[in-house]
Amino acid sequence: MLAVEATARLGSFSKAAAELNITQSAVSHLVGETEAMLSTRLFERGSRPVTLTEAGRRYVAVLVSGLNLIGAEGEALQQVRGNVLTVSCNLAYANFWLLPKLKAFHALRPDIVVNMVTAYQGLPVLSGEIDLSIRFGRGTWDGCAARLLFAEAIVPVASPAYLERSAPVRWPADLLGHQLLHAWAEDKTWYDWEQWFDQFAVTRPRTLPGPVYDNHLMMMQSALAGGGVALGWIGTATEFVRAGQLVELPVEKVDVPGGVYLVRRDDQPLSPAAEAFATWLSANP
Repeated sequence: MLAVEATARLGSFSKAAAELNITQSAVSHLVGETEAMLSTRLFERGSRPVTLTEAGRRYVAVLVSGLNLIGAEGEALQQVRGNVLTVSCNLAYANFWLLPKLKAFHALRPDIVVNMVTAYQGLPVLSGEIDLSIRFGRGTWDGCAARLLFAEAIVPVASPAYLERSAPVRWPADLLGHQLLHAWAEDKTWYDWEQWFDQFAVTRPRTLPGPVYDNHLMMMQSALAGGGVALGWIGTATEFVRAGQLVELPVEKVDVPGGVYLVRRDDQPLSPAAEAFATWLSANP
């Protein structure tokens, strides 16, 4: 088909061969095969330049139309792929902070698809398949450029139902008599209850009361269900506090040594879609 279209457009077997990077005899052979398949002569070979027969003009018109449709569909598919980006994120931040924000981004840019990869524990990956990562830390990761989205702080939170049936909290030490919810983490930049009580110089037992969960997400779900008091982070508790599903206890917030960063690799430029998302998220942390 391409040999027929090029010959018809250029009026020459040799010019068609040069454009297609094949020999002139190959072009002639391909045209001959098409004519044999159609049982119809498409070109007047005795003319210079080569001209189409009446049947050839009709066939080439349909052929060009079909090739244009194929080309347009190919461009559309490339555009769709170009408008896909992948973001990695900690499981709790993804669930409680990023996912609720994506509705607003999709309303603004419905043409961009945002895929997500979550980290159950540890640092979200930033491999070749991932455009951007949302990480908690101090913004210093080798080979990466990091943009601070917001500084983190923590304050104990609990559901209204739990607080109604529990003793009041006026001072940090009062929480030793409550059901504490723990999220286990190897990385101690994620504050735990031991560090929190130490921050307020509260003498505490070696073993604190309450269940231990192996990720922050489950701990917050337990707090929402009235299971006890959790350490609420800005990125994971704020929306629940605004909605009245959780209540901040009347103790001082603790500023933690770190924040939430939008991270990219130094060695790979962002696609237009990833750049648009990064710009939007930086303006709407």
